[in-house]
Amino acid sequence: MFADSVIAWAITLVCAYLMGSFSTSITVAKLFYHQDIRKMGSGNAGATNTLRNYGVKKALLVMLGDSLKAILAMVLAKLLVGQDGVLYAGSMAVVGHIFPAYYGLRGGKGVMSAAAMILFFDWRMFLVVLVIFAVVVVLTRYVSLASILCAAAYPVSMVVFYPGRWGYWAASIALAALVIGKHHANIRRLLHGQESKVGAKKKA
Repeated sequence: MFADSVIAWAITLVCAYLMGSFSTSITVAKLFYHQDIRKMGSGNAGATNTLRNYGVKKALLVMLGDSLKAILAMVLAKLLVGQDGVLYAGSMAVVGHIFPAYYGLRGGKGVMSAAAMILFFDWRMFLVVLVIFAVVVVLTRYVSLASILCAAAYPVSMVVFYPGRWGYWAASIALAALVIGKHHANIRRLLHGQESKVGAKKKA
């Protein structure tokens, strides 16, 4: 029985990682434009870089794909190991997005997949990060800063809503650190006043 449980958990987490490894932005760029999104703009394989290079429709398609893969991984976890595996599977899907097995471990920053994961896991926590994201973007017009602050708020909200769940706390802290770490270039540009703002016109 224990062996069966271990196998089920292993299958769940591996499948979640592999599902997360599918990059919607890389696929969209190659399918429609025969380009590598990682060589365009900021070089990030995500919705924001897709928006800047290919427009709103393609960015929405990327957002949908990046959200669905995290949610599907969590649904699979619920079927295979129960509710306790949902958060961990969602986290592994985000890890897959950031370090995709199919693309030389060069993926995106995991923001959209993480947002979908949080929404599917607990709408209250999603509401917290959504408000933070909206307020920061409205006040500063920095999407990267909003994403960083939301990542930092995620483990804090986990502690508030799930007291005593050490496994959840550890998973949320690790994921937040990973997402923030992926923003190291943005942090450097923010400190030097060189980060791009939403709606800012590109210099000729």
